[in-house]
Amino acid sequence: MLEQFVQKVPIVILDQWKNPTPSPIDDLALMEDIMQNGILEPIILGVGIYSRNVRLETGNHRIYLCPRLGMTHLPVVAKVSNYCTFNIGNGDHSFDCPDISVKKKWIEEGYYDKVSNVIDMMEILKKVKLT
Repeated sequence: MLEQFVQKVPIVILDQWKNPTPSPIDDLALMEDIMQNGILEPIILGVGIYSRNVRLETGNHRIYLCPRLGMTHLPVVAKVSNYCTFNIGNGDHSFDCPDISVKKKWIEEGYYDKVSNVIDMMEILKKVKLT
C-alpha cells in the first residue's frame, strides 16, 4: 500500500528523531529477525506541516539496532498532517524541524508521501555529520 512512498533514509538522520526512552523489547530476537528476513516494514515518520515538528511513529528499536548489523539506511515513509500525532504509550517525543518544506500547504487530512518531498533532506545532510 505504501510502497510508492518508501524511501531509504540515512540512519544518522533518523537517529536525531528517535525516542530517547523506547519501550523495552527483546533486542536479540529483533536482531535475529532482521538478519533472517531483513526490514519488512518501513519506518513511519510523522511530519507536522503546520507545527514544523517530526516524530517517529515506528522504528525506534530498528534505528538503535540496525547500525550494529552494518546497515546505514532504513526504508521510511512520511505520514503528513497539520501536527505530529502522539501515540499514547509510545512516548510524546517530537522534535522541531524547520526544514519541513514550505511548498506544502496546510492540510485538513493526513496523507503519505516520500520524506524528501516534505523535508529538505539536503539541508539536514549539511547539518548532520555522516560518519
